[in-house]
Amino acid sequence: MKKLILLFLIILTSCASRNVHVDKVEIKKDSVVETKVLVTTVEVKEKTDSTNIITNIDNSEITITPIDTCKEIIVDGKIYKNVVLKIKKSKVNTLYTNNKTESNNKRKDSVATIKVEKKEHIDAKSKKINKPANYWWILWLFLLILILYLLWRNRPSLLKLL
Repeated sequence: MKKLILLFLIILTSCASRNVHVDKVEIKKDSVVETKVLVTTVEVKEKTDSTNIITNIDNSEITITPIDTCKEIIVDGKIYKNVVLKIKKSKVNTLYTNNKTESNNKRKDSVATIKVEKKEHIDAKSKKINKPANYWWILWLFLLILILYLLWRNRPSLLKLL
């Protein structure tokens, strides 16, 4: 009888069930990145030299000789007496133009190549345990205390029956 009661109590106060969930993740990544940079530099220098020379020369020569030196000569509203006039006028125009242009072109090309290799390995493991609480044993304990109390209270009537 004692074994039966003990077995009955063990069954009623058993633990809750346990749920275990295990995840394994393995990630492997291999990548190669190649970057090619082409730099072209063009340098242009232009040099311009220009020269302008303008020369204007006015020269004129006129000689006025009177036939009779005793008489007056009127030239451009001026009165001259007993004179030989020489008027010189000359005009010379000279234009010298020099336009000189120099061009200097430079071109520089450069190439750079960068190669990067990347390897990544990730191992992940997660374990989740779900164990809900079981409060049935508190109820059974409360019922046991209640039954013991009732037996204790009614013991004189129970002793009479035995």
